[in-house]
Amino acid sequence: LYMCLGAQHAPHHAPKAFIDRYESVFAKGWDATRADRLARQKALGLVPADAVLPERNPGVKAWDALSDDERRLAVRLQAAFAGMLEHADLQVGRLVDWLREQGCLENTLITLISDNGASQEGSPFGTVNALRYFNGVRDTLAENLEHIEAIGEAHLNNNYPLGWAMAGNTPLKRYKQNTHGGGVRDPLIVHWPAGIPQGGGVRHQFHHVCDIAPTVLEAIGVAPPAEINGVIQQPIEGTSIAYSFGDPDQPTQKRTQYFEMLGHRGIWHEGWKAVTWHKPGTAFDADQWELYHLDQDFNEMHDLAGQEPARLQAMIARWFSEAGACNVLPLDDTLNRFVSSNPHSVASRRRWVLQTGGGRIPQAAAPDIRNRSYRIDAHVEIPEGGAEGVLIAQGDWCGGYALYLKDGRLIHDYNFVNRHYVARSDRPVPPGRHTLSWVVRKTGEYTAEGELRIDDEPCGSAVLPQTYRAQASFIGMEIGRAPKPAVSDFVAPFPFTGVLNRVEVELGDDQQTDPQASLEAALRRQ
Repeated sequence: LYMCLGAQHAPHHAPKAFIDRYESVFAKGWDATRADRLARQKALGLVPADAVLPERNPGVKAWDALSDDERRLAVRLQAAFAGMLEHADLQVGRLVDWLREQGCLENTLITLISDNGASQEGSPFGTVNALRYFNGVRDTLAENLEHIEAIGEAHLNNNYPLGWAMAGNTPLKRYKQNTHGGGVRDPLIVHWPAGIPQGGGVRHQFHHVCDIAPTVLEAIGVAPPAEINGVIQQPIEGTSIAYSFGDPDQPTQKRTQYFEMLGHRGIWHEGWKAVTWHKPGTAFDADQWELYHLDQDFNEMHDLAGQEPARLQAMIARWFSEAGACNVLPLDDTLNRFVSSNPHSVASRRRWVLQTGGGRIPQAAAPDIRNRSYRIDAHVEIPEGGAEGVLIAQGDWCGGYALYLKDGRLIHDYNFVNRHYVARSDRPVPPGRHTLSWVVRKTGEYTAEGELRIDDEPCGSAVLPQTYRAQASFIGMEIGRAPKPAVSDFVAPFPFTGVLNRVEVELGDDQQTDPQASLEAALRRQ
């Protein structure tokens, strides 16, 4: 069983009672929390007794330098994270309890691991609406405080500030997305009473998530097949950790492990690590490599690159060798990782015909309306007495758009990161067959005008002073109904009560997007 929880990825959602009880825990702030966590890690034997905290990560203020309101917001955002984690822990506990009831727990191998370091995607200040951050719109403290009591509820996309991410990675440097310790070192819990003679111990051998699969295969006595259904399988890159189950002091059997994420690179080899931080859009050859002896320097505090240049060059060469063997090359820090270059991909489409009755269309598969002219035509039949409901909707409270009928009028709401630009028809839509349209004309870079039409006759309009540059929604698109929580002034799903024959979307060829903004948004999503 692969049990993959939504926790602890943002947004951090949890019942209010779970969140409330953590406010007092984190009121001391991230600096004190870091210090307390390091002391606790040492007491548990998880880190060396002589480990010290690195300087704060760039962009992180001292807790005492924040205003009272900034601290109040930061505490609530972190409490939501903690409440979500406790709630997730209870669900894991339900599975463990069931295994115990079935008499299976003793001989069930459980491995529990997080996927990466704590996230840097909440910005220095935290947010209740991550779409703002992705689209280059700076949250204001007032905007966030307005929703502080709702943090953790379904309609918000909240994430904690950088300071809490730094504390979450105690005592390591940097964050998720990076290949320094803060981005790649994670706790691993292994539970198997029938196969681990002495439980409750700590293992310090160096290993990587790719080592889990060979561990499971060894435990159950299955050799990995060379092919499945005639398909040649990739060789397993990992090294089983099963040898450590009965001998906590045995040296690691792993010799080498490469890392790469969005141009950031690292290589561990026999206790040493070379690592570099990469700025997107710059030359890879200009990256500054660092060198650490992890066997003596657990959290990368002492860069030995200047003292051991020969060893560093050998480590860099080894990285390229491993990367080549494991299909990492060529290096790429561009949107090619996120947008297909296939000429038949979604990115190249201009015309869509969409029907009701299907499932939700993910954001990445929906029409790309960013910074371009476009047209939406909904072909409907309105019964005597009228109809209401959604014709097409993409997004939720955080952002997106909806074309719908309410109180007899045709309405379009362009929800730009929860700033609403609404057009409403100047007359009701009469009974009968009609084409109801929303026509957008691009007027500048990330500005536009939109016009409502009934059978191609104008009936309302709105100026769009801001349009999406990076991402229009998280939640995706639906036809004839809306995702929850609602993107506009109705209660989702608000299904259309007339007959919706089809919705056609025609995209203009005048799209120009900011590659750097799109790249930054894509990186932040990760």
